[in-house]
This record gives sequence, structure tokens and C-alpha cells, in this order.
Amino acid sequence: MRFGSVRTMLTAIVASLVAVAGVIVPTAPASAVAAASRSNLKALAIYYQRTGNVAQREIVVGSMATSSTRESRLWGDFMDSWSTINAQLDMNYTVPKGLPSKGHVFVVLGSALSKSGKITTKLSRRLTVAVSALKKYPHSRVLVSGGAARNGHTEAGVMRSWLRSHGIADSRIIVEKKSASTIGNADYSMAILAASSKYTSYSLISDSSHLRRASILFLAATVRIQEKSGRDWSIRQLANVAYKDMASAGKGPLSASSIAYTASNVASVFDLSGTYRDVVADPPAKAVLTSVNVTAPTKLTYAVGDAFAAKGLVVRAVYNKGVYSRPVTGDADVQGFDSSSVGGATATATFTEGDVTKASSFAYTVVKADSSLKLSFSTKTVRASKTRVVVTAKLAAPNKLSPTGRVRFYLDGKRLKTFVIDADDTGTYTLTYPKIATTGGHAFVVKYSGDDQLEAARTAATLTVSK
Repeated sequence: MRFGSVRTMLTAIVASLVAVAGVIVPTAPASAVAAASRSNLKALAIYYQRTGNVAQREIVVGSMATSSTRESRLWGDFMDSWSTINAQLDMNYTVPKGLPSKGHVFVVLGSALSKSGKITTKLSRRLTVAVSALKKYPHSRVLVSGGAARNGHTEAGVMRSWLRSHGIADSRIIVEKKSASTIGNADYSMAILAASSKYTSYSLISDSSHLRRASILFLAATVRIQEKSGRDWSIRQLANVAYKDMASAGKGPLSASSIAYTASNVASVFDLSGTYRDVVADPPAKAVLTSVNVTAPTKLTYAVGDAFAAKGLVVRAVYNKGVYSRPVTGDADVQGFDSSSVGGATATATFTEGDVTKASSFAYTVVKADSSLKLSFSTKTVRASKTRVVVTAKLAAPNKLSPTGRVRFYLDGKRLKTFVIDADDTGTYTLTYPKIATTGGHAFVVKYSGDDQLEAARTAATLTVSK
């Protein structure tokens, strides 16, 4: 059986096991090892993204869930998007259709001004693209990003003046004038957009040769903001608008040198430059599966015939004796669960990675299932010495169990009839009671004896006998 719920704290861990030559055998607990810190895990994730080692990247990103499942999710989504951009990025050399009519912002990335502080050809062509986009989407705003000053002028200030002179209303222009690099463009621009709930999506505008790295850094900045704020932010990065300065831009995988440069930039976005440099200088040992820890399911007592309830089950894969640890519940197999008979038992959660299999067990108990009896009467108007009441008892069992044992009918404590249940029984038992001579209340009782799978059951009703 395979299960994917990951929720509650440890209820019971019975044994640790390890697979050797295809056979699972018990092992002693490993000695304590310091787990990788959150900052190290993030630096390692960036490193493995740089080297293209997806399996190791997934282990360290998954290990973030030990302290924050939310952070692990954010980084997992970011890494997937980063990989997609590394492989290919569509470039839009004309303004694309279908962008939102509300809440959308075009972000124009700055470029160095001339020594005199004037706009350059490179920057003016990005702004020309922006004007086309803003005319096609008259309800969109534009954020100009760049703070590197020349002769008292910032890139963003000069870009705003240029846009105003080309018919863009000042009320549509947002200015970011602190950044001095693409890293800063991402950090400061996303901080501005995060400050208002009215911004729900954005498109980057730059040279085509620049947009892949910029797209990754803006996504990284979005994750960083969510980490700092502790709140999810659903702003979307949508189709870019590019000035075509490189015909091959976006086509095919990025070079190793480009990926490495972007990785160092991403580390800067997350304030991890020093930690990341240490990882690059001294690459870590490969993460190897060394054990599995199990948090037992919430439900540990089952009735005969019950199905396994995975709620609360958490299976964690442990690597390098505790350096890394990540939830793998959805990829684990639970074996050995059997609720066909009463008693105590154990089930084992097994996880395999590559040619290594590890497992751990938890205890559970199976008890008898509840049976039920329901009575029906041919009449409830009973006349003394005249009426014979026909009583029908319906015996039911859960989980498609087939009752065995006996069903007994009583009147005022006296047993009148015993039915021995056989395999052909339908669960319905009928008895015609004798005439009752005395008036007043009389107890009609039916009992089921129970068996090795089912609890006994009893049901009763009082009928009043009148003259």
C-alpha cells in the first residue's frame, strides 16, 4: 500500500530496519549527527541546481520540511521553475496577447547611463518596448528599476522622464531607484510590488540576452519576500517582452558558466553568498539513505475487517545518519497490515532509493467488530390470549463479515428459540411468539452470541398486552 498524508507527531516507533542483500534486518540506532542548518540546506540546493544533480537537490529541499513544510514547498516550486528556465525560455519580441487587464505591472530593467547621466541606446530600446506594452494594456502600470547614479541622475529617474515624454502618464509609473544590479532590481522591485495587494502579476522587459537570468532572480526574490513575511504571496510572473539583441536567446539549455553565474546571484538574493562559496569550495559528501523513521498513524486500533487508515502516518528518510531528513510518505510502501483476526500486530513502512531499502515498523491492535440487531413486529396491538406476534430480527455485521454463532429469542426472560447460524443464512431470523395470557408490559428480547470476529449484540422492546 502507498500513502501520501503527512501530518501528526510520533505516536509509536517500534523498530528500525535495514535492507541487506534484499533482506530487511534490524539495526541499532545510529549515533547522533548534527543536521544541516536551514542556511546550509538552501546553499546546497543552489549548488546542486548549479551542478544539475536533481536527486541530491530534492533531498536537501525536502529536508527543509523538518523545520518548515512551507519553506520546503516554496523552494521546491522555485527550483522547478528555475530548471524550466535553464532549459528554455520563450521570448516575446512583440507584446503578447492575454495579459491581465487589472493588477498587472510591466517591470523595465535598467541599464547603465552615459557618463553625463543621459539615457543610452540600450536603455531607450527597452523603454520603446515598454511604451508598446503600455499602449496595448492601458490599465497596466510600469515599474522602472535602476539606481546606479551618473552625474546626479539615476537610471529609474531618467527612465521615468523618458516615458513621460513619450506619452505615459506619471500616475502609471512606479520608480525603484535603489538597485545597482539585476540582483537589486529583483530585490527592490518585488518589495515594492509586495507592499500593495493590488499587484497580482508582472512581466519583465529587458534585452533577450538578459531575461533568463532576470526571470530566475525575480522568482528568487519572490520566495525571499515570502520567507521574511511568513505569508504566501501569489503574484505571478507572466510572459516577458524582449528587445531582440541575441537571436538565440531562450533557445536550448543555458551554458554551465551562465548557470553558475546565475546560481551565485541567487545566493546573493537569499543573503547566502558566504555559505554558498563555502559549499562550492568544499563540495559536500553525497547524501546516502541510512535509515527510515516512522510516525505511526493516528488510528492504531482497528475492528476486524477495517481498512488501513493512513491519516497521521509520516515516513521520513534519513540520510548520512541524520545530516538530512525528508518526508517520503507518498513514496513509501506500508506492508504487513492485516485486520482479519483479533490481536496485536505490526506493520512496516519501507522506502527505497536507488539500490538501498530501509524500513521501520509500528504496532497496532485488532479488536472484534460491533454487530447489530434490529427488531420489527407484525403488530404492536396485542390482545391477551388472542394475538400471536411475529418478531423479525435482522443481524448485521460491518466490513462484509459473515456472522457465526447463535441468535436467541426471549419473552419475559424465558428463552423460546435458538437459531444456529450457518453459511447460508441471510441474517434475518423470524419467530412467531405464543399468545400471551396476562395483560400489561412484556419484554421481547433477541440476543446474538457473537463469535471470534464479532461482538455480541442485544436488542429489546416492550409491548403492552391489553384485554
